[in-house]
Amino acid sequence: MKKFLILLMAAFTIFSSAVSVEAAKKVVAVMPLENVYGYETENVAEIMTEEIMVALQNSGKYSVVERAQMATILREQGFQNIAADPSTAVEIGKLIGANYSLIGKVTLAALEKNPTKGIVDNILGNIAESVGNDIGIDLRSTAGSFVNGLKGKVTVDVRFVNNETGELVFARSFTGTKSGATPESALYGACKAAATEFLKEIAGNLMGRVADISGDEIYIDQGSDSGLITGDEILIVRETSPIEVNGRIVGMKTSTIGKAKVIEVNADYSICKIISTEHGATVRKGDVVKRG
Repeated sequence: MKKFLILLMAAFTIFSSAVSVEAAKKVVAVMPLENVYGYETENVAEIMTEEIMVALQNSGKYSVVERAQMATILREQGFQNIAADPSTAVEIGKLIGANYSLIGKVTLAALEKNPTKGIVDNILGNIAESVGNDIGIDLRSTAGSFVNGLKGKVTVDVRFVNNETGELVFARSFTGTKSGATPESALYGACKAAATEFLKEIAGNLMGRVADISGDEIYIDQGSDSGLITGDEILIVRETSPIEVNGRIVGMKTSTIGKAKVIEVNADYSICKIISTEHGATVRKGDVVKRG
């Protein structure tokens, strides 16, 4: 009986820890992406939306609002053109209780002939001519069985907005390419490849804010779920203005404020000690923290 109670308590502890970590994850409301260029009938924007949701979930840092719940809110509130209106995305995110909202557009969805297949065809064709037909194999036809004839390319512009402050956390453009035997498979693979690039961005860079300041210590809104450990060094930067290229926001200009070292990690926040600041710079609430 005693052994059973010990096992039961251990299981409860593990369960409680898992729940605590899950609760600490930031919640993201992924808005339906807008398709502004190419292959509308292939539902590229819908595929891209789903793949980004999967990437966020797989990052281990975020929980994602389910699509059914999102669709219900959008339908009930009559929201439209969310991709072009960050303020609307913030409003929806607050209604759902999400920490962040993600909005974006598929700016490119294109198909082209896979150049690799042409190269392989030429090589095998030359081989066939040199050896003649004695081998009894149609080498050109054989190439089609392992080299896809189409190449899909998808580019998506993504904006990550803090629902509490309305501030743009980051804005990036991600491109994925993939070959496929059909238009559907090539474009689907390209969406997955773009989502993989997005995952690298959010998994590799710590996105957080200074929540409070006490002397030379700062409290940031990222904890153990972000992969932080005691001793990590982080950069403190301040966003100044958007970076626009051809009318699109592709990022934010920043100025470095200083550096800090993580001295305590909790489930949903961490305490860091400021170890240096730039000349005349003062750390403020709302400053961005990222890995150095």
